[in-house]
Amino acid sequence: MEANKLNQALESITVDMLNNLEYGEEIELNENYTLYHYCEDDIVVVNETENWDEIFQVLWNDKDITFEKL
Repeated sequence: MEANKLNQALESITVDMLNNLEYGEEIELNENYTLYHYCEDDIVVVNETENWDEIFQVLWNDKDITFEKL
């Protein structure tokens, strides 16, 4: 069940969403995971929302999104 929620969260992330993410912005992907853009760095991560544990760093270009496990 938890893996399904994680997959659902990751699949909901789009290049457009990432390109428009502001510094310090959080987007709740579902009840378990949040997309977060660091306040002062060009780093975007997927966090487990409850404990705010970073799960993946998100890297992208105009066509592809890559998730780097942390």
